[in-house]
Amino acid sequence: MNVTELARQLKTTKEELLEKLPSLGFDIGVRAIKVDNSVAERIKQAWAQGARRQKIKEKMEKQQTASEEKKETESAQKEILIPEKITVNDLAQKLAIEVTYLIGYLMKNGIMATLNEQIDFETASIVAEDYGFKAVKCENRDDSKDRDHEIRAMKKTRAGGKSGKWRAPVVVVMGHVDHGKTTLLDAIRKTNVVEGESGGITQHIGAYQVEEKDRLITFLDTPGHEAFKAMRERGGQVADVAILIVAADDGLKPQTFESINVIQKEGLPFVVAINKIDKSDADIDMVKKELAEINLNPEDWGGKTICVPISAKQGKNINELLDMVLLVSDLEKFTADPEKPSCGIIIESHIDKGEGPVATVLVHEGTLRVGDEVVIGNTYGKIKALKDWKGEDVKQAIPSTPVKILGLKSAPKVGDILKVEQIDRAHRKKLSKNYRLIDTLAHDVSTSHAGAEDDKQADKEKETENRLSIVVKADALGSLEALIASIKKLEKKNVSIAILKQGLGNITESDLTLAQDAKAIVYGFNVQLSQEARKMSYERTVDIKISKIIYEILEDIEKRVKSFVKIEIIEVKQGDLLVLKVFKDSRDESIIGCRVKQAPVSNNAKFRLMRDSEPIDEGEIIEIQKNKQKVEKAEEGAECGIKVKGVRGFKEEDILSCFSEEEKEV
Repeated sequence: MNVTELARQLKTTKEELLEKLPSLGFDIGVRAIKVDNSVAERIKQAWAQGARRQKIKEKMEKQQTASEEKKETESAQKEILIPEKITVNDLAQKLAIEVTYLIGYLMKNGIMATLNEQIDFETASIVAEDYGFKAVKCENRDDSKDRDHEIRAMKKTRAGGKSGKWRAPVVVVMGHVDHGKTTLLDAIRKTNVVEGESGGITQHIGAYQVEEKDRLITFLDTPGHEAFKAMRERGGQVADVAILIVAADDGLKPQTFESINVIQKEGLPFVVAINKIDKSDADIDMVKKELAEINLNPEDWGGKTICVPISAKQGKNINELLDMVLLVSDLEKFTADPEKPSCGIIIESHIDKGEGPVATVLVHEGTLRVGDEVVIGNTYGKIKALKDWKGEDVKQAIPSTPVKILGLKSAPKVGDILKVEQIDRAHRKKLSKNYRLIDTLAHDVSTSHAGAEDDKQADKEKETENRLSIVVKADALGSLEALIASIKKLEKKNVSIAILKQGLGNITESDLTLAQDAKAIVYGFNVQLSQEARKMSYERTVDIKISKIIYEILEDIEKRVKSFVKIEIIEVKQGDLLVLKVFKDSRDESIIGCRVKQAPVSNNAKFRLMRDSEPIDEGEIIEIQKNKQKVEKAEEGAECGIKVKGVRGFKEEDILSCFSEEEKEV
């Protein structure tokens, strides 16, 4: 073959080819014109290997630089803000560790602290330092402090009243998603609510009343999904007793710890229902052990925590659970005065197409009647109708009774206080202005025309930024608040989420017009398209996503946000493997005996074949065996057999420099 033709096939010049051939082991002379065809083929193979090795060297240098930058970034980000006092649960979240591990760590150091107990800044800073963080003192801030204080004051006043009569206890059912909260209520009420819930997950706060042994019990059902944290806290604030439900086959999970935190924060007496004992892999003792680890020792283990094993699906031990709830209620002696001016707490709110603004109120004290004038936060109204949890009309509602009220001027906020009082003209005018302003800001921020030109100019300036524009509609205010809060958490450093409009009710024609003009996506939670919007959707290209399950919406938004983010692959160094013996050598699959050096090596790690400190090739570990048993990881100093792919030509004393790859947002 002509040397010039060979250089052309290798995409180089003749001079460069002749210059580099000696380093590849081919000395054909600097003036060679032709080369044997068999030699030319070997030159091609060696040239390709050389090019691959050069690429690997460049990759190694690039990854080395990136790893150093990552270390610098991590060290700069290890400061965390801690207030003068912080609960064990909150500190665990800041340190990104399981709260059980933190409680165990504190116990080893002589500090007996439960999930919701507070530790001082000095103690927290020492713990943070041990976990690789630097603690910086900050001020405590709580935006909802005033309203929470008012709710707690109401509960305290009612509990301490001497003129009160016995009332039904308000029981909140709390726990992790899919542990069986709604199924338990289904078993108690002998109805079938769970099948009506999307994906089997409760999407709103539900309030129900049941009769047990001629006594009424009011139950609150709280959503288990992570997005509904605020709604769970509201449920805890208005309840008297809590049922903490834990699946016997799953144990304590993130929302379980969060529920325990709410229960302890509100000082609620509670009963633990260990559910799903009918499953083959149920382990009641495992759940009790996990409870004991956070200082909630079960009664049969010498503690004070009441635990009742149940099967909500089979209806097993439900009566025993209700007996424990009534026992706890009798010890607490819950009373209220039905003759006082009525007040209550809004536990759900939405706008119904036929009924208008609707709210579910849990009557706290007094008797709420049809015809009463009420003030709720920044709205008001005269009660036109009361409906119980079954949807049946009632004339009045006594303390601890949940009822749906009709006749309000606008939908109140979840957690607002309802008070029965006469509204004079001046008061009515003041409230009217307030709720109109709030409705404008909260439910339809995009309809304000003031400064529209400035907004357009600002939008033009931001066109170069990564921004996802969306319109959000939901069926209920509590769900909308939870959804908006969760959406905001999905924002990235270089990607913002612009909520152009948020509101209650079905998706309308104006929503689609706004979305099309702004190139936004329309999200609907538990709502539908209006008739006009449906016709319009056939004519215009607007991206519409409607779901009855909140995490489906969040997953779609998260996916779109990630599409804006540039990802860089960073190598994380693992140990090295010294090749002791080669049993099989093939590019598809090689089997090698090795010794682990410097650090552990995990299964599925990638490696770089090094010979005399020079990179030869790259491949991947597909299996590690130790003593003829598959293992996930080989520790430093261990001898093991590995199965690899992507590389051949191993020699004894070769080094396999192992690493894993992580994605980094840039």
